[in-house]
Amino acid sequence: MAKLFNRYNLLWHILLTIILVLLAFSKIIPNINQVYFSKHGDGFRTYYGMYYHAKYDTTYHRIEAMNYPWGEIINFTDCQPPVSNSIKFISQNIYDITDYTTGINNGLMIFSLLLASIFIYLILRKLKIATWYSSILALCIVFLSPQIQRMGGHFSLSWMFWIPLSIYLLLHFDEKKSWSLSMLIALCAYIAGSMHYYFLAFWLFLFFPYWFYRWFILKDKPFQKSDLLHLLIQVIVPLLILQLNLLLNDSISDRTSSPWGFYSFHGRFAGVFLPLFKSYFPFFNEMSFAKKVPWEAFSYIGLVSSTGFFILSYQWLSKSIKQKKIQSYTGHKMLDYLMGISFLILLFSFGIPFVLGLDKLRQFAGPLGQLRGLARFGWLFYYTINIVIFRHIFIYFFKTGKSIKVKAVTLLLLGIFVFEAFSYSGKYQNTLNNHIPDNHINKEGSLASFVKDQVNANLYQAVLPLPYFNIGSESIWLEPKCQSMQNSFIASMHTGLPNIGVMAARTSLSQTYKNIALTLTPWKEYEVLNDYTSEKPLLLMVASCEDQLNENEKRLIKHSSLVGNKDETTFYSLEIDSLRALPGKYNFPERYHTMTDSIQKLAKDTLASLSYPDNANKTLQVDAPAKHQQIFEDLVKINPQQPVFVRFWVKNYNHDLVARTQLLLIQSKPDHQTIEEKYTDIFRNIRTINGDWALVEIELQPQQKYQIFKTLIRNKDINGETLYFKEFTVSQLPFGKD
Repeated sequence: MAKLFNRYNLLWHILLTIILVLLAFSKIIPNINQVYFSKHGDGFRTYYGMYYHAKYDTTYHRIEAMNYPWGEIINFTDCQPPVSNSIKFISQNIYDITDYTTGINNGLMIFSLLLASIFIYLILRKLKIATWYSSILALCIVFLSPQIQRMGGHFSLSWMFWIPLSIYLLLHFDEKKSWSLSMLIALCAYIAGSMHYYFLAFWLFLFFPYWFYRWFILKDKPFQKSDLLHLLIQVIVPLLILQLNLLLNDSISDRTSSPWGFYSFHGRFAGVFLPLFKSYFPFFNEMSFAKKVPWEAFSYIGLVSSTGFFILSYQWLSKSIKQKKIQSYTGHKMLDYLMGISFLILLFSFGIPFVLGLDKLRQFAGPLGQLRGLARFGWLFYYTINIVIFRHIFIYFFKTGKSIKVKAVTLLLLGIFVFEAFSYSGKYQNTLNNHIPDNHINKEGSLASFVKDQVNANLYQAVLPLPYFNIGSESIWLEPKCQSMQNSFIASMHTGLPNIGVMAARTSLSQTYKNIALTLTPWKEYEVLNDYTSEKPLLLMVASCEDQLNENEKRLIKHSSLVGNKDETTFYSLEIDSLRALPGKYNFPERYHTMTDSIQKLAKDTLASLSYPDNANKTLQVDAPAKHQQIFEDLVKINPQQPVFVRFWVKNYNHDLVARTQLLLIQSKPDHQTIEEKYTDIFRNIRTINGDWALVEIELQPQQKYQIFKTLIRNKDINGETLYFKEFTVSQLPFGKD
């Protein structure tokens, strides 16, 4: 029996993994095409984008589902190009499988756990660890992996096997250098990078430094000229192909250079080494440092590996100091390399060195400066440290002839890992087991069946969801409200109509503001209409939450005609001619200038406002500061029973990072005693746009009759550049209402 097991040990491991995966996802797998791991946000966006791309798009590189009328390159929508394009190719050339896109997506995420388990097992066996121990350890590493949590939204990042595969290929190549293996490494790097650029970064972090380690550290593998070609194939070729793919298919030149989140989503020590928010260590949950760890930073390595890391590090450091020479950390040259590089990347995931006051280094970081979820780079350390620590435990307790009691301790440590892994993932399927009845085309009374039967898609050119949402430019954030995103995605999926709403990444700044202008006070003609290639009306989808609609969104509805309603969604038809004529009907520029003129005439008498001293058109040039810098201050007489509107114009609002300028509004008494402070951002308060200028309006509630109003700005991202402002007013006259 033992010989039989040893002969087919990999098959036994695969079988065991399949059984555990089936148990872990037993509620999901029987209905895999009707289950949504996420009903909202990034997750449902991916379901929608992949389906739309496979079903309706005419090219493989662009997706027209969102950001109408331009669409977007598929790489910036998290729609997993290798998967969605495969579905598209099969559906167009063999058999239409687009209706199974959701199930295929879900199934591949689950299948990736099996592949990860196989490659981790193969790594452990390559390190001469016993089959039974390798099997248990591989399963534990898989089921405690921080990537499992990505199944709830970041689907491409949940593909767990890419990192173990890269480690396995690296170890295999180090044993036996071959051209075929280098080409396989390049192919895998390209596919992984196509799935998500973070996987390409992992690949580069592993394979590029490896060659320098091989040449200068491993004495038994000296430099050969052929090594340069291997390096070119493994690292440079996949990187160049992916970059060339972007250059050939992406004509946008105004994407952000600095995505938001670089300093918000970096890793934390506690998120890696401490069992935060675990039922078996509840006292950690109440500690202040635990509450400051963002969800992105959770890459917990397990209690045994966390403890083992510090013990092993202490032993290594002591030996190195005693011997006055750097000693081997693991006793295995390639594990030493993996340990060293993964630890350096872990430090990078903590934001080091940038968080140490060295932010200026980001401009020299190249593509790394485009990253924001730095904490994700802790994943390589997760896999490496668990392999290293449990290999060390195995060697120490099983291969050195220790007593039965010591071996029992080993099993206990392995048991702790088993407990943590399966308590972490055992019930996770309950979080993923979501259903969206409204997205079932054959379900009577669903939204999908309504739009399919009651909405003639041929009459319209696009869907405009209200309240409007637009996320992706990194310059302005209009969050989805009251199901507007989900419902508009459902309508788009079942009609083929593209969506004016946006939920992507690094969207064109100019395109973003053209679309957002539809929901702002119409200063003049809507510029986006010049990019429409059709005169068909827009299909407005209005969620039943009137308190969440702004005044202009309500104005759009007022000038539309009712199509019908389904539960909490009402459909309207908005003619393009009506939209084109709307700014002229209200003549907001004249009304605004009349209002500011009347404010200035009465400002020093009894009215409740005051313009910037002496010159309403004065332009201020302000060097962007690291700290808040004052740009306006004046004493005004107001009615404390009515709201106050602080207004000013900012130039080049649509340039990168300008709209992310932070604002501090201070109300104080005439003696400068502070009454109230309000922190906000320019992008949250844009009221209308006029060419290169945007009108910023912040509403405040005054506290007394005489007050000083101050406006201060701060923008660390564009430090040293110049911002332009004009026409500061403090008014109690509303602007932009009908």
